[in-house]
Amino acid sequence: MAKKSKKRAMKQARDKGDSGSQSQVAPSSSESPTNEALVSSNSVINGGSEGSTVQKKRGRGKAKGVYPGHNRKCEIHDRRFIEKKIPQEITIKFHQNITGPWITFSEYPKEQLNMLYELYKEAQFETDDLVLEREVFDEHVKRRYPDWMWRLREQCVTNKSPQDEWYKHPPDDVTPTIWKEMCNKWNNRKWKEKSDRNKTNRKENQAIIATTGSVPMAKRRKELEEKNGCEPSPIECFRSMHKKKDGVTFASEKAQKLYEKMDARKSEAASQGEIVNDSQIFFEVTGPPTRGRVLGMGAGVKPKDVYGPSSSSQCSKRCQADRLKEKEDFELRFKEAEEKSSAEKMELQGEINQLKEEMPRMIANALKKMGFNSMQEPTTQTNAREGNQSVDENTEDDSEEEDDSDGSQKENTDSDDD
Repeated sequence: MAKKSKKRAMKQARDKGDSGSQSQVAPSSSESPTNEALVSSNSVINGGSEGSTVQKKRGRGKAKGVYPGHNRKCEIHDRRFIEKKIPQEITIKFHQNITGPWITFSEYPKEQLNMLYELYKEAQFETDDLVLEREVFDEHVKRRYPDWMWRLREQCVTNKSPQDEWYKHPPDDVTPTIWKEMCNKWNNRKWKEKSDRNKTNRKENQAIIATTGSVPMAKRRKELEEKNGCEPSPIECFRSMHKKKDGVTFASEKAQKLYEKMDARKSEAASQGEIVNDSQIFFEVTGPPTRGRVLGMGAGVKPKDVYGPSSSSQCSKRCQADRLKEKEDFELRFKEAEEKSSAEKMELQGEINQLKEEMPRMIANALKKMGFNSMQEPTTQTNAREGNQSVDENTEDDSEEEDDSDGSQKENTDSDDD
């Protein structure tokens, strides 16, 4: 009870101190976005104009990120960060340093990107290749930028509210002036038309839900490679990244249907004696890459990561060429197997003929061992000659018997006459 009372008293004292520290701040019209960011990063606007008062509000504050000195290893696989703390640190540093209304990566200044990299380096991740780390860092920011903007927009903007209401709900890490400029860009007619097209496309195509969570897909591919001892195929990656924890159930119906088609194609190719090409089957089932993305493999996986170092427009031709080459290799191996079988058959036939020739001599030797030394060694010609001679002797004996029977009949007839 004493501990609970002490904690309650400490909480009341802290709340009292926080309430006493709140104050009204009115930024001047000449204040720059950078100075305004120093005035208040956690703020709301009471009015729609730039000259309105800004009231401080309580919040959990900015995320602190990774403390320097942790010295985590910066592992990179397939040009992706494996250590999940790295993407988290980059995201935190980005949101803490939004100093301009840049709603797309193409608008993001190079100087700002360099500054973001220097802030990221303060976390002191260990790396063996600084050049590769910087390249992967830039690619990561470019890849994640649309998602960062989407989360800012969805957090503070609703389609049902008028645009004037958008200005009143800036994120904690964006100043009111910058937020107003960003809202004006999002309300642009061209941008809204593009957004509507993307929404329609997402509704027409059922989402394929991945089950990797906060674990980067590159890390999952690396784990599969270490487990199997070889680089996993696209079908193996698809199965692993879209099944639930039980290892049996798929996270979405579309993912399950796609995998069943791939598995059926593999079984069909194996039953017909064809070489199973997982990349070709994956391409035939999922279709060609769209806007540099491979269906079901995540936004970070490029076509060259799945189909090799070829552009997305060449994937189909490359897969067809691979399949044609595999067919030619299979036909060549089949022809070699036939020639080998024919040679073995001829060799076996020669052994049979040789055995036939040696058979009479073997029989004669066996008879000699049995005591029939006076018998002539049987051969094919001797047997045929002896067979013909016995037939002639039998014919002569039959004719003599017929003559004897005729003479006896005559003698009997003469005796009857007498």
